[in-house]
Amino acid sequence: MVALGTIELELPLGDGPTGELASRRLGHVRQIVGDDGDALVRLAAAFPNLAAMYAASEEELGRVVGPVAAARIRWFLDAPLATSLAPRHLRALAEAA
Repeated sequence: MVALGTIELELPLGDGPTGELASRRLGHVRQIVGDDGDALVRLAAAFPNLAAMYAASEEELGRVVGPVAAARIRWFLDAPLATSLAPRHLRALAEAA
């Protein structure tokens, strides 16, 4: 089995005004920042892709969205995954890796 890379993380946040991938990526960021539309716009402008946003320190995020939102974003991104909630076949794949 071929391991999947992080290609999706490296794609730009936008792929045109109606692009499905852009919509999905921005939806992901929207889930992280909540209803703060301004923060969503600032994050999309400051980071070229999800990988850059994920790699940003709390300080870097804070310069874009403020310290409280930055702390919340870092907490979300750094929290351990609850693998017990994943379907059994996905847990088996993760354990085999």
